[in-house]
Amino acid sequence: MDQSLDASLINDIADDVLRVLSQIRLFERLDDLYCPTGTEVLPVKCRHDYAQTELILTEGEMDEQEVKEVVAVLDASGGHCDCEVLYNLAETSRFKSLYWQTRSKSS
Repeated sequence: MDQSLDASLINDIADDVLRVLSQIRLFERLDDLYCPTGTEVLPVKCRHDYAQTELILTEGEMDEQEVKEVVAVLDASGGHCDCEVLYNLAETSRFKSLYWQTRSKSS
């Protein structure tokens, strides 16, 4: 997490940031990358960073400071990389569902 952002600021903005991320469909867009619905597109593999999140945010015209604040909120909320955003913060995701389906079949 970015040490330059105060924990109380992150806490104060978290609900609003998550609401904006929902409005811009960040979670759905990540899900489309990591678990595409068709067979013609290969899924993106997580590099355990926020590369795809940052790309989506900058394409949506967020500036560097806004992206930094979003990443700080995601990290503080349990989304420590792109795939963990889907596992831990998205209410629903194909990516998370597929993980649990695969896991239940291997048990």
